[in-house]
Amino acid sequence: MAATLWGCGGGSGGPTPPEATILASVTVRDAAATGPLASPADTSAGAADELGIAAGAPGAAAPDAVHGRKEIYGIVNLAPPPIYIARINARGQATFEYTALDDRLHVGFFDGARVIDVNPPDALVTTLGALNDRGEVAAQIRFARDPVPTPFQPFRWTANGGRIMLATLNAEGDSFVTDINNFGEIVGASRTGPGDEPFRAVRWTAQNRLLPLPVPAGFGQSFTGDINERNVSVGAADDAAGHPHVLIWDADGRVTDLGTFGATTAGPVAINNRGEIVGLLNAAAPDFQTFLFSPGQGAIRVGPATVATRLNEFGELVGRIVRPNDENHAFLFSRKRGLVDLHPPQFILSEAGDINDSGTVVGLIRRAGDAGTRAFRWSRAGLGADLNTLLKDAPAGLVLTHSLRISANGDILSNSNVGLVLLRPGGGGTDAPVLGPIRIGAALANQPARLTLSFRDRNGHDTHTATIDWGDLGGAQPARVRESRGRGEVSAAHTYAARGSYAVVVRVADSGGKTTFVRQLVAVSDQDAQ
Repeated sequence: MAATLWGCGGGSGGPTPPEATILASVTVRDAAATGPLASPADTSAGAADELGIAAGAPGAAAPDAVHGRKEIYGIVNLAPPPIYIARINARGQATFEYTALDDRLHVGFFDGARVIDVNPPDALVTTLGALNDRGEVAAQIRFARDPVPTPFQPFRWTANGGRIMLATLNAEGDSFVTDINNFGEIVGASRTGPGDEPFRAVRWTAQNRLLPLPVPAGFGQSFTGDINERNVSVGAADDAAGHPHVLIWDADGRVTDLGTFGATTAGPVAINNRGEIVGLLNAAAPDFQTFLFSPGQGAIRVGPATVATRLNEFGELVGRIVRPNDENHAFLFSRKRGLVDLHPPQFILSEAGDINDSGTVVGLIRRAGDAGTRAFRWSRAGLGADLNTLLKDAPAGLVLTHSLRISANGDILSNSNVGLVLLRPGGGGTDAPVLGPIRIGAALANQPARLTLSFRDRNGHDTHTATIDWGDLGGAQPARVRESRGRGEVSAAHTYAARGSYAVVVRVADSGGKTTFVRQLVAVSDQDAQ
């Protein structure tokens, strides 16, 4: 079913990487090294200068200059909050998990112009695995069945071909997908039996054939989390003592144990096309830190209390340095540059969540005194910018809180106070209206609650109508619209009969047939509670 739709972000203080998958507890060892890992490269001022960052002022914020030109981003509403996992490809397509109006977890797919709901009508819950550059989505689904729902079942989906269910090792056990490459090869894990039976690493070919992946003798439960364009996948398995090792499987499914790189445990996060692997050592211990493994060079420790989130094709990785009181610092690391602290000194928190092959980094920052975070971007030169200052004609009240992903062409997925939005460089967007947040004052039972919402439309000649569902079973009601040349405001008032929490949905439709909606929970109190 097709639908036009319209995230939440913030700091993450512990060593567990964001978007944790079933691989969250695994760990790694360099098969070529028996001693301690090598020390990181030089992190002196010279290393920082390669990023164009002045010594003593890493990640210094700049207005909106990137490579000597001004950047501006157009806005596309994608999905209501909260958004936990989102992916974007080189074609500007995106997929994400979101809570739909039925209060169930759905997967949405943005094809560049509209959002398509991937869920079938009988789905109980659908969760996202990955997206490739061909627009193929890998995910898993539980169906509503009597007397109990089905286990999680994997599938691939395309806008043209629909859903294809994938085979599993056991029909009564859960299976999960974690990545899909551009050849359509999918990796993940499948339980070997019902209930809590162990997982086993698996791969599904482009022809949907299930391939169980072997592990070394004596190893137990295994997972695979990422696959590159050479069909080499990386994952982990527990040794006889229960300590996870990093494993790689080649295109033919042959396994190599990379071990734990001198640590007690090691777990992978990603592999690139050069065969480099980034992951986490001793994830559950106080001495956790990130490692980078490169074929022929072994593994290198990135630095204490580092947690990597992404690795690009040039061996550059980003993440956060975990600091006391959740005052984390964003970092970038490569063998050439060493560890570069990207933290802008005027802020109290920063985290880097993604990096593309052009070296542009996205994440978040927080200023002293601010209750929330703001979406941030760093250029390859190390210049930082609050993405809220780079928006083209943003609706009033819109705040970007956390940049989640950046594509090869510079498109950015960001959480905001209206949900997940897509930012297109150069001010591009779609023909659908762009909505800001629902703004409503203190709501009291038996007293009028007044609502306003700002919107924008790049087609200045369009006219608009709006409806509001106040969430108290009264259905959608027309609202007042004031507009001029693509800029407008929705307003209405409503009286709730009783206290409670209500899901308010505002829809704005233009004269061209495009509709966007936003949703917000509104708490209604008794008058004597004031």
